[in-house]
Amino acid sequence: MSDTRAASISASSPSLKGKDLLREAYATEVKEFHFHVYFFQANPVAMEAARQFRAQILELASLGYFRVQCSKTRTGHEINEVPRGPHTLGSFEVWCPREDFSRCFSWFALNHGSFSVLVHTITREEVKDHTTRATWFGQPVPLDISVLPEDLGRSPAQYPEIGLGYSAKEE
Repeated sequence: MSDTRAASISASSPSLKGKDLLREAYATEVKEFHFHVYFFQANPVAMEAARQFRAQILELASLGYFRVQCSKTRTGHEINEVPRGPHTLGSFEVWCPREDFSRCFSWFALNHGSFSVLVHTITREEVKDHTTRATWFGQPVPLDISVLPEDLGRSPAQYPEIGLGYSAKEE
């Protein structure tokens, strides 16, 4: 366990010890993540590069390299051709369960090229997920956090049919 994670658990529950500390650590573990890939939506070359990058990710997933999902946008497109939600540029989203996080994180670190990529946790606290619990590959992109709810009430399980992440069977 990293010193930061241990300090976080200790700071939020200083009286926990032994099995109670371990139970709390398991209960608060993040089980799903997003990778948001950003591009300049007014630039046709950048949009096409984003489509090709997304296709490459989906091909790797179909070959079993990692288990990820790239959902279509609300309008049925493969990428957000206009800013949506807190995302101020064109973007697309890749969902990743904890079971494949290391491989996915490593692949994006080595292959994001000129794209800016926001990597964040998926918990019930969307503002924190997009700010203090996030990291970037490439240049950070300003986000409009004002559109996000502070607390969803529970951690969302995005793809329960897959049986990974928050939908995985308890260990």
